[in-house]
Amino acid sequence: MNVSDESSKFLSMQFIEFLNQRQNIEKTRNFNVFKSYTLDGLKIVFDFFNENSVHKTHSPIRISVVGTNGKGSTSHYLACLFSKLGYKVGLYTSPHLVSPLERFQIVTNGKPDLPNIESVEKCFQTIFVPNRKFIEQLSYFEFLTLFTYQFFQSQKMDIEIWEAGLGGRLDATKLVEANHIVLTKIGLDHSEILGDTKESICNEKLGIINHNTNSLFAMLEEVNSLSHSIQNRPRKEEVPLFVFNTPPKESYLETNFLYAKSIIEHIFPEKKEVLNSFLFSDFTKPKGRMEVLVNSPLVVFDPSHNPDAVRTTTLEFSKSHPRFHLLVGSLPDKDLNGILEVLPEVSLETLVLWEGEGFGRFPEPKYGLRERTHRQRSTEGLVPLFQGRTPILVLGSFRLYGIVANLIQNTIKM
Repeated sequence: MNVSDESSKFLSMQFIEFLNQRQNIEKTRNFNVFKSYTLDGLKIVFDFFNENSVHKTHSPIRISVVGTNGKGSTSHYLACLFSKLGYKVGLYTSPHLVSPLERFQIVTNGKPDLPNIESVEKCFQTIFVPNRKFIEQLSYFEFLTLFTYQFFQSQKMDIEIWEAGLGGRLDATKLVEANHIVLTKIGLDHSEILGDTKESICNEKLGIINHNTNSLFAMLEEVNSLSHSIQNRPRKEEVPLFVFNTPPKESYLETNFLYAKSIIEHIFPEKKEVLNSFLFSDFTKPKGRMEVLVNSPLVVFDPSHNPDAVRTTTLEFSKSHPRFHLLVGSLPDKDLNGILEVLPEVSLETLVLWEGEGFGRFPEPKYGLRERTHRQRSTEGLVPLFQGRTPILVLGSFRLYGIVANLIQNTIKM
């Protein structure tokens, strides 16, 4: 194939097809690449596209959300609240449940929507195809972050919310150079990359602070428990810390909603009266977070995948459902033993450990749970679980969402 044939092939390639050809570390879990990883190469590409952008004079407010637990829901509520105030908002988040378009949604009047595919294709064909030599070596997350940055620019967003991926210091989203950094709860996750203590993980997350950052927001609980990391953050003299005492609510989602309201009130104090009129019940939950997949039997999905998050979610669910089935599946690099250790033993009717292809193999659960524990590797083995009346809480990897959704469609709605 000659050069002109290669060019023609690339010109006809659609955005999704090109994206799916990138190396996707989320799927391979090959985190060894981070041992020598830097953002230097990606920054060169970012700078090239920024210098050649026709929209480079557009300057939205950019907010980066970093943390271990709650960053997805906090990002969601920040975007929804800003949009209810009349701003045009772009929301970048990960991973996705069904379509990668979920990762860069347009939020209008409190509701996130997938971007228009024609607009996505136009951005891809006009900005990226002519400069393919700069993007062919980028990973899935790197390219998607770069693309979203340019796409939001083309859509002239007023506010951009950027949920970080793995960490902060070496996360591709650092290159959006956010004006404000929001820290959510820190837990032990990806310890082999970020460190084996909460302090070291927090240090990595706060490494997202850049020369453009002018404020850091944090919850009082995190400031008290991670005082050394927060007080020794990058550019601490130039980046003031604003601390919010957000009392825990029955739902962790409501806690994060109130946190988001407090942040926006600080950024736009003149909006306080309007913000106070917004209630948690007025907003839809972020998709995939404590999401009710079906009501009979009740099936609720949440992506909690580390001990702190699993503890919070299962205790929250048990308050309204004293007996329930728990279906949990997690990727091999997670703390599978830690997850089992925090389960509310007395509330579980049965514990079903999903160990299908690509998922981790759990150790033996606590003695009191062993007789109620079942291991499954095929969807056929899960069918009886969804044919009863007992509520089911599904936790773990986002990959489990599609498995359960398909099972519900084929089992319950037949």
